[in-house]
Amino acid sequence: MKNFPLIFGGLIFGILLFFVPSGRKEAVTGKNKRPAVNIIECNPAAPLLLNVTSFKSRYGLEPMRVRKNIDLLTQAEINAIKVGVIKMKALPYTNPTSWTYQSAIHGTLLTDNLPLWNSCHKPTEANFFLAWHRMFVYFFERILRSKSGRANLTIPYWDYQTNLVMHPAFRDNSPGNPLYNVRTAAINAGGALPSSIQTAFNNSLDIIPYYTFQSNLNTGPHGSVHTAISGDMAGVTTAAKDPIFWVHHSEIDRLWEVWRSKCAGRANPIDTTWLNKTYTFFDENGTPVALKGSDVVEISTQLNYKYDDLPAVITCPAARPATVSRQTLITKEAPVELRGKKQNTNFTRESAEGLETFVSTKHRNTFNFANSVTPERLTITFEGLRIEQMPEGVIEVYLNLPAGQTPVASSKYFVGLLDLFSAEHHNNHYAAVQNEDQTEIDATKAARALGLTVHSLQNATLSFYVRGISLRGTEAPAAAQISIRHIKFSVDRYQN
Repeated sequence: MKNFPLIFGGLIFGILLFFVPSGRKEAVTGKNKRPAVNIIECNPAAPLLLNVTSFKSRYGLEPMRVRKNIDLLTQAEINAIKVGVIKMKALPYTNPTSWTYQSAIHGTLLTDNLPLWNSCHKPTEANFFLAWHRMFVYFFERILRSKSGRANLTIPYWDYQTNLVMHPAFRDNSPGNPLYNVRTAAINAGGALPSSIQTAFNNSLDIIPYYTFQSNLNTGPHGSVHTAISGDMAGVTTAAKDPIFWVHHSEIDRLWEVWRSKCAGRANPIDTTWLNKTYTFFDENGTPVALKGSDVVEISTQLNYKYDDLPAVITCPAARPATVSRQTLITKEAPVELRGKKQNTNFTRESAEGLETFVSTKHRNTFNFANSVTPERLTITFEGLRIEQMPEGVIEVYLNLPAGQTPVASSKYFVGLLDLFSAEHHNNHYAAVQNEDQTEIDATKAARALGLTVHSLQNATLSFYVRGISLRGTEAPAAAQISIRHIKFSVDRYQN
């Protein structure tokens, strides 16, 4: 019996270790670094595959729920979200409805590799970015609603187009606030995201072909919101640990609907690969549920939610999504390095073989940007991004910005934002996968405004500018250290 206190103490410690929340478990066990390789796919055995009919049968006739602008929520609604988050965080990380487990589905540094962990940003799956995140946020929302005890709880959205400042509930550092997280100091102090994020989102919404819209949204403004907020949000393997992640992705999901509502030929994919692509998540009971792309294209009739500022059902004339072919025009072979605040690079000395081939085969020196049958778009591809220092802000890209002119995102020279969020993840986890270390920006709007011809690309100049967070009218200092192996101009030709 002399050893009873030691045995009892060890038992209590073991119990506490098992139930410790995610952050403390990492600290206690030392599992704070996930291997850069051996990322595996895990799927629970026999997930419940649901179509619309079986989905409604399983969950019953649910009311239409409304996702609201975060700035319009009442304190009672904010408190309900807090209750749900607290209860999720109190669960052991092995519980599929826990905060840690759900965030780990997006990405994690834990090494356990439990079912569905590290499911996001996989090689070759960029075409499913919007569909995957719609499912992810939807099932997380069901879990949060169940834990909160509020029957109509939904995840609000952060409308950056009207308010670039994060909601105060997420910046309040009072003890016990489950929505607070360590981020860029200026953001948590009430600083505003760079306004170029608004311009980049608007540019994406103007794009009609679905996959081009999705790519430009994903790799430009979406990723730039992540990295500008910084902290956990800046990395794929930690992003969903920050409560603002879910509000951010509710907005990304809303923007998909905003894009659709603009009609004018916009249409979701109809190819069987996209429609039949299946992903598995956990519902509020911890049951694995699988949905296909075709199950989430109409949110009001299939998933029973809508956004407060959009019609429940979007009706546009039938349109067929475009197919695309690409031809590279000119490549900058020499690496480009950004060290500090800004950097310029030009294409004057680069080989123009692709450019000349295009002119000789098409018998023209102009782009068919406005062609109604086979329109063309100009794309800039950045290959081999390597990040040594992530900026506390965004990296703006300008085309043919005149020497000495101050870069302004509202100008005709603005192209978009360089995506460091995906680049960092691909660098660290998929370095061996071809083409996974690149990002793109659609430059059509700037090219049209500048009246660029095909031959003029050989005299093109790209300017990179690091824009910091704005706090009380003053831009916070921001710099970056990145390198880009190659930069390409390509023409994409669309055919309906």
